[in-house]
Amino acid sequence: MRVLITGGGTGGHLYPALAVAGLLKEQDPGGKVLFVGTREGLEATVVPARGFAFQAVAAVKWPRRLSAQAMAFSPLILRGYHQSLAVIRDWRPGAVFATGGYVSVPLVMAAARLSVPIFIHEQNAVPGLANRLLSRWANTVFLTFPDTGGKLAGRAKIILAGLPIRQEILKVTRQDARNYFNLAPETLTVLITGGSRGARRINEVMLDVYRILTKTSEVSGTGRRTLQFIHLAGRAEFDGVCKQMATEGINEDKIGKIVIRPYLEEMEYGLAAADIMISRAGAATIAELTALGIPAILIPYPYAAGNHQYHNALYLAREQAVVMIPESDLTPDRLLEQMERLFGDDGLRGAMGRAARRFGKPQAGEIITRTILRSGRVSA
Repeated sequence: MRVLITGGGTGGHLYPALAVAGLLKEQDPGGKVLFVGTREGLEATVVPARGFAFQAVAAVKWPRRLSAQAMAFSPLILRGYHQSLAVIRDWRPGAVFATGGYVSVPLVMAAARLSVPIFIHEQNAVPGLANRLLSRWANTVFLTFPDTGGKLAGRAKIILAGLPIRQEILKVTRQDARNYFNLAPETLTVLITGGSRGARRINEVMLDVYRILTKTSEVSGTGRRTLQFIHLAGRAEFDGVCKQMATEGINEDKIGKIVIRPYLEEMEYGLAAADIMISRAGAATIAELTALGIPAILIPYPYAAGNHQYHNALYLAREQAVVMIPESDLTPDRLLEQMERLFGDDGLRGAMGRAARRFGKPQAGEIITRTILRSGRVSA
């Protein structure tokens, strides 16, 4: 089957699409996949680097209210729509799979016009603007959170599939991960991440946590329970965090081993090494930590569209799978209190891990791929 895939602009939309594309190649070796996106988005470089064909069309962020500025967007929107019609007519796909974001709008609208089966994936507890619009034409909508379907338009078939993750996430063992970072095999380990660019507030508070641990060690000579840290500070924050730690004498001799990096492409090793995780509450992060059952402290990004990270974290907190701390309530003392609460109670960590696994759907990609191949149409 020929499948057109669209969705990008950010990694949250793109990487689930890439996971499905890889599974389509495995399950349908004779089929073909074509990504459609914009020249400006992340997809323009990442997709070809992963070995998939890519076609650019015009797309713009849809204005949220009618205005003179909004009307100025209409020529670009129309151009992207006509370009998408041409791509579909030339390529004759059996299905279109969209993961949201404004880049998916012109292609899905064109697919609806030409009666191509449409499959949409919504990653978050609060659906994005694009998916709220496009769901009215979808044949099937895949969800990550169970309560999202009622917020979408149309009469599409709803499947609670979860969010596709890279299969490498499931293959790395704890021992392999500890060896990868040269960590002690039995020492409790914290993974801190704010994404590829980093989360400044999380970094600031973690520096304060390190200061508290350093002072405790200097006073007592032994410090609190020995810990290990994998701190992914973000590419934009890394140099500043390292400089601050060096200036203040924050080091392994005082608080335990610290592996600090700007980012980790092989995130499967960070996840497999972690006893707890401190992070934002993006859908991809949640899919990975729940697939592995990692107890987590989630600090939602407060400026996410529709405050969707807050609602992502809130759902899991209600299921007792994570601890949520809104950024407005985040202090070093509160974060350290929650860390010590988790590290001091093996039973609590175990219960949270089991609750996380009940939400996790490591086979999400296979569910989505099988549905597309079964329900799409054989390309001419």
